[in-house]
Amino acid sequence: MVVLSGCSALNSVVAGSRSLIGLDPKPVEPDWKSLAITAADDANANSALAVDLVLVKDKAVLDTLLTMPATKWFTSRHDLRRTFPEAFTVYQYELVPTQAVRLDEKHFGKERAWAAIVFANYASPGEHRARLLLNNTGYSVQLNAQSFTVSEFKPGAAQ
Repeated sequence: MVVLSGCSALNSVVAGSRSLIGLDPKPVEPDWKSLAITAADDANANSALAVDLVLVKDKAVLDTLLTMPATKWFTSRHDLRRTFPEAFTVYQYELVPTQAVRLDEKHFGKERAWAAIVFANYASPGEHRARLLLNNTGYSVQLNAQSFTVSEFKPGAAQ
């Protein structure tokens, strides 16, 4: 008779077995049909605004980026790229007030990632960062005067 003393032993056996047969979670392609980024007429106090969409392919880097404010991202992204060249893909945009960018599913090709993060380089203080789930239909990113909001597209809703 075998007695497993606690859940950690069982979890270790299950995790090891999953890894051996290739069932561990893997990065996935975004399910997004559309991603819209729209700048309000007073976005960033009426100034151009840099926006980065980051598809993260490395779990350790993801943990770091999820706590990083946008100002730090924009000042360190080139160093991060040199240090971790395969860890993420960055789509860079700069929008002026009233400008809009709409990206369809073809834009991302066969990119695979653990997560996506939007950073906006506002002049005002704040985190200016949002995580986008990859299994949603799509998103609308609304750039406002001093911050941005993210809304999910709902299946069947007009986009």
